Amino acid sequence: MKQRRLLSLLLALALLAGCAPAADTPSPAPLPTATTTPEPTLEPTPTPAPEPVDFREFLDGVNAARKAVATQEEPLELPAEYTPDFHEQNNTFTEAEMELLTTKHDPEDDLTKDDLLSDADTLFLLLQTTYGAYYYFGGDEVFLPIRDAVKEELAALEEPTTANLAQTLYRHLSPVLADGHFQVGARPMRQAHSRYMYYVPELYLDSAEGAENPDYIKPTIGPDGRICWWYAALSHDGSDLPDTLDGNPLAWKRAGSTGGNKGGSQEPAFSTDEWEGVPVLTSRRMTIDQPSDKGALEALAACGGEYADSPLLIFDVRGNGGGDDSYVYRWFWDWTGENGFFPYGTTSRRYTQLSCRIYGYPAERMGTYHVTQISKAWINRSGPVFVLQDKGVASSGESVVELFRCAADVLFVGGPTLGCALTPNNMHLYLPHSGLFCYFGSGIDLRTHENLDGRGYLPDLWVEPAQAMDLTKKLIEYYGLNAEQ
Repeated sequence: MKQRRLLSLLLALALLAGCAPAADTPSPAPLPTATTTPEPTLEPTPTPAPEPVDFREFLDGVNAARKAVATQEEPLELPAEYTPDFHEQNNTFTEAEMELLTTKHDPEDDLTKDDLLSDADTLFLLLQTTYGAYYYFGGDEVFLPIRDAVKEELAALEEPTTANLAQTLYRHLSPVLADGHFQVGARPMRQAHSRYMYYVPELYLDSAEGAENPDYIKPTIGPDGRICWWYAALSHDGSDLPDTLDGNPLAWKRAGSTGGNKGGSQEPAFSTDEWEGVPVLTSRRMTIDQPSDKGALEALAACGGEYADSPLLIFDVRGNGGGDDSYVYRWFWDWTGENGFFPYGTTSRRYTQLSCRIYGYPAERMGTYHVTQISKAWINRSGPVFVLQDKGVASSGESVVELFRCAADVLFVGGPTLGCALTPNNMHLYLPHSGLFCYFGSGIDLRTHENLDGRGYLPDLWVEPAQAMDLTKKLIEYYGLNAEQ
């Protein structure tokens, strides 16, 4: 807000006039000259430095908010219409058809328009009979009109190709499927729903009080390691973010990703290190991409108990795109001493022809959903743990985040995760004629009342993920946390 000041200056001019004195009148004695003492110049009083945020107070606030969610009396329920029985579908596919659907193969020679139309029918039949979130996203009422629109568009082309089929499916399905795993060809449906972290670099605030719009103010770590605030938000492409707030021009920058996605399979799947006496564990993936990964993942699964009494821990999961949950579950159970613990929420598995074939679900349960509800999933413990995360964290990588969110004294540092957790037990399938690759899951997992796919799990301290490790170390030094060990 601009202020204008009007400064008025008054100038007084005193004119003295008189006559000359008489000849014999003596002149008056001169008056003594007054000595003026200049007033001392006052130095401005320095503004006192703001009191730093109390680390324990901040951590206790995070604990209270997270515990309130994880210890709700009522379990998180899936409405019955999301998980109906479907016994009439148990004999949809023959053995030969299931073999073809689950085996990678090239397109048929002389692929025709009718072949592509048939593949479109097959995809929607797969969704209807196999996709775990089929009813969650609306069932026949939503998907069958999409099927008809896809076929109508393909039929209007003179010589449609497999690429046309993939593009048409993506264009019609992506607005509906907020599913981080779901993919047709090379196009994941999450592209239409992904929201990324944007922030304003180097503009730090001592307090969030009085903010014009508190939704854009997030806790962060300043350059000195102090907990403070800055402007940060989620956006698909940044076009909806404000240009100014609180009188500050905002030059938004999109956060990057680091970790396994950057280093690729050259980095170990799991490794351990130490900094200033603080254990640093790094989990980059839970898949076996190279021979050494198997041993590394087994080491992850086996070492949780070694850190059970660590008063301070850094767990870096940045870039962990997933794999097999079992490794981190075993680590977590040994670390907490809570064997068989699972995060708060609802987990369902759809027992279909294909999921029973691929995952070995009991054949007698085919045609049903198996639903598990977990409530009051909270572990009281003490000693700060810093979990580093970014947009590269997905699937089983997000299972790490889900587990730690159920333990006290954990702070998440970095950016939001990918948001790729709604549908577990994902399958690689291939359409019969075109061989078009399809990937989707046979269940539903919900840890909150909303679908987080595309958005992801948010951090407690929003920092550029590439700087998360350095800033976490600075925070530990600033607050003297390692001196308390």
